[in-house]
Amino acid sequence: MCAVPKVYVPHPKYPTVSITGSKCELKCDYCRGLVLRTMVQIESPERFLSFCKRLKERGGIGCLISGGFNKEGRLPFEPYIEAIRCAKRDLGLTFSIHPGILDKDSATQLKDSGIDITEFYVVLSDNVLRNVMHTKLSKDDVLKALDTIYTYGPRYVSPHITVGSDYGKISWEYEAIDVLRDYDPYVLIFLILVPIEGTPMAHVKPPSINDLVNLFATARKKLENTELVLGCMRVRGKYTQTLESELIQKGLVDRVAVPYTSIPGPIIEACCSLPDSMRK
Repeated sequence: MCAVPKVYVPHPKYPTVSITGSKCELKCDYCRGLVLRTMVQIESPERFLSFCKRLKERGGIGCLISGGFNKEGRLPFEPYIEAIRCAKRDLGLTFSIHPGILDKDSATQLKDSGIDITEFYVVLSDNVLRNVMHTKLSKDDVLKALDTIYTYGPRYVSPHITVGSDYGKISWEYEAIDVLRDYDPYVLIFLILVPIEGTPMAHVKPPSINDLVNLFATARKKLENTELVLGCMRVRGKYTQTLESELIQKGLVDRVAVPYTSIPGPIIEACCSLPDSMRK
């Protein structure tokens, strides 16, 4: 893996859009739908197509399709499938998506639409799924969906682990790393709890730097062919400065999204999940 991590800065060439606007049925304790306000708000397939055309005209290369989940833990993307297919065919943009839980039909639908990358949250805690995210899902449902996405979904699957989503504690994240060994992912993206004002976790401390370094070290040892990624969701300032420095010095991170510290080397203007083979 890289001695010096690759730097990814998605804005403005690879923005994140919410196809549900500011709406989310889950209202997870760490978000309450507030993160959706930071995304480009899109609430119809027609507006999505118009946005994609403007993005292409401005030199954009693609976008991350996201939004609020329904009670089943899934992004309601079905009304946008034809618009995605048209944008892919006519504009040649790269698309990644946070779809949530998928079955065989919906995974196949995403693949056939031209989606390039599925960004999948690997949440292996019944407590987090039910009491933090407010779904009726179990970790077995997540494991089944993970296997389904790898089997029937788009070519590239980018697993995500939101570290500290159980009110700052780290526990099930280690099990997620073990599970992912069977899939040999090209990347594993770590997101880290950010206490957000207006949520039940507003005053929760994010995981300690030492605990995070230990988690990355475990992933490095068990996922030898996987690029480890420090994703864009993390507390900024001294916290992330220290974390980035520790991970880089110990050779535990291969990609850093929107770094706080100065990292030498070229900047890749795309989402940190973009496979090397798709870089333009």
